[in-house]
Amino acid sequence: MAQPAYEMDGSMASERFGPFSVHGDAFLVVSPWGLYLANASPTLIHQIALRRTDWIKPVEHYAVVEPFGPNVLTTEGSTWRDHRKVTSGAFNERSNAVVWKESVKQAEEMIKAWGRRNDGDGKGGMWVKDVYPDAATASLHIISRSGFGVRLLWEGEEMGAGETVEKGYERFTSHTPTGEHTMAFKESMRTMLRGFIWMGVFSKATLKRLPFKQTRKVYEGYTNLNDYLHELLQLKKTAISNGLAEKDTFDLMVPLITSPAPTLPTPSILGNAFVFLFAGHETTANSITFLLILLALNPSAQRRLQSTLSSLLPSRSTPPSQWPYPSLFNTLGSSYLGACINEQLRLIPSVPMMPKRSSGPHTLVLDTGAPVTLPGGTFQHFCAPSVHCSPKYWPHQPRSLRDPSAANDLMDFVPERWLLDEHKQPSHQPSGGHAETVGELENSAMDIGADKLFNPARGAFIPFSDGPRGCLGRRFAMVELVAVMATIFRSYSVELDVRAFIQDGKVGSSEELERRVRAMGPEEKAEVYARAGKRAWRILDGGLGGLVTLQQQGEKIPVRVCERGGEMFW
Repeated sequence: MAQPAYEMDGSMASERFGPFSVHGDAFLVVSPWGLYLANASPTLIHQIALRRTDWIKPVEHYAVVEPFGPNVLTTEGSTWRDHRKVTSGAFNERSNAVVWKESVKQAEEMIKAWGRRNDGDGKGGMWVKDVYPDAATASLHIISRSGFGVRLLWEGEEMGAGETVEKGYERFTSHTPTGEHTMAFKESMRTMLRGFIWMGVFSKATLKRLPFKQTRKVYEGYTNLNDYLHELLQLKKTAISNGLAEKDTFDLMVPLITSPAPTLPTPSILGNAFVFLFAGHETTANSITFLLILLALNPSAQRRLQSTLSSLLPSRSTPPSQWPYPSLFNTLGSSYLGACINEQLRLIPSVPMMPKRSSGPHTLVLDTGAPVTLPGGTFQHFCAPSVHCSPKYWPHQPRSLRDPSAANDLMDFVPERWLLDEHKQPSHQPSGGHAETVGELENSAMDIGADKLFNPARGAFIPFSDGPRGCLGRRFAMVELVAVMATIFRSYSVELDVRAFIQDGKVGSSEELERRVRAMGPEEKAEVYARAGKRAWRILDGGLGGLVTLQQQGEKIPVRVCERGGEMFW
């Protein structure tokens, strides 16, 4: 079958709920390529997600993410069950405790990196042109340490006092290639994560011979990372046979190696290692990026978040490295911080379109109770951006904070829509009355705050998909996001970089900017920040796209990070 009627960054993703407000929560498109179900109905999403053998994953579309071998993302049927059984063993509370600790550390190191680039400790404000590269570095370091036991360093970072590298792992932590490698381990991972899509276009043999610099670089990254993963696999096998498997870290590879039944061949072990590296890196990096931008766009939400953290975090004398898991994670996840994270995932889900194809004629039951039978081969997408903005299922206000012409505020960043009142009800009921509260159902997409935050109808909130094929690492991701956001906003604030919007747009140092801002009246300050905000929203509304996940394309949104109390615009 050819490409489906709607691409990931095409009309369904960009127009949000618009087409469904006209045609209904789900509608059929008849095209020369076949029958297509555009699906933003929580009822149908949940039914299809649960009926895994009736509605299968079109795995041929995912071949691009198996450069090292089959994995849990790219398989179906009994093969998928084997992969799922083996890989699920890696994700548990012991592993999440390591993720928590490493996420706190990497958030601190990211802030230090910003300070180094701004000629000092950043007390006068740290300019960040593009958050994503640093968020991606932090996420890569977290998955590398938590997943493979490999400690990676930031540029300019040194090993801590008393910190050592386990014997045999020196080649992985080195900034320079060792042995026969032509790339360092970190560089090979970055190269593959940025360019693996080329391996879905050309065979390895063709890629090797192409005369283009970019494709040669990708092939070099592939060969290096392939060798590194084989070496890492051998280290794990030796440690296991000697009874010396890591005691302070969970490892993605160890459960793949030690599973008694089923056993996975080496290509599948490496394939799953890569897919968890990819999935654990890009999606959370996107969320960190968009959370910082959205909170900069909503200073009142940021202030409320900081106030919440001040009341819930341990005293300032307790360093973040000593924050307890899971108790503090559960507390923060049930608070306004959990609401901010959920709202970001609602507004900008990393994977907006999730495909399924019917394996034969199958009957679905509509909201009305009426059955409908769709023929075999029907292609469909779970349209996350659309169902996440359906006024039938989400608390909303009848006006937008930023667009007076909008019918509601579901395109706004409003963490408050997740908060419950004293009666465990959202402050503004969805118009369709389909919301569920805690105790009435369990939502697999909700991993934090389930007893304190609004719990959408099953199938209405799908940032990690739904059903048996939902994301294995969703708890991993939530632990990482809570730890990173708490660490940053405990001590820092984030504002939009407004330098391009001050008179002639030529502002040099932080000191010069501060002088000019301090000289402004309230109205001028508000007008300057509104202009920067209008540009940021324009990019978020129309400048996102990507082949796998939603990212900023082209224009970036710069920010200023400062110590709390050093804000210029609030």
